[in-house]
Amino acid sequence: MKAPLFSEILEICQAIAQASSDNDDNQRTKQYQALIKLCAANENSPKDHPLQWEALADFTNDSEQAIEIYQKGLVCAEKLNYADYIASIYLSMAQRYQEMELTDKAVQAATHSFDLIEQVENKELCSDISEYYQQLTAE
Repeated sequence: MKAPLFSEILEICQAIAQASSDNDDNQRTKQYQALIKLCAANENSPKDHPLQWEALADFTNDSEQAIEIYQKGLVCAEKLNYADYIASIYLSMAQRYQEMELTDKAVQAATHSFDLIEQVENKELCSDISEYYQQLTAE
């Protein structure tokens, strides 16, 4: 990913997080809309990247809508063959499914994520995936 896109995504995400921390719904909405516009502008272009989709889904309050956005990120990550993003998105999807009390789907997504651990370069992500998978499947 080119630095300007990463910086823009990071800046918007930090602004959303700060607005949420400040309980500033207007600013959160404004920044969330900026992230939607960024994703729409980059979709199916050379600048399309799974990070933008995962970030958008992470900040989406509606879990069903978030799952749809994660799916877009997953398609993008698979197209680019980015194992770290594929695994991360599956992990996020599993957590959302668990919040929605869709345990079978949560386990399925967590299993997809866990199956990619050996391909994932980010060791912290590997640890998060392993811990979550073990916790989820032990229930």
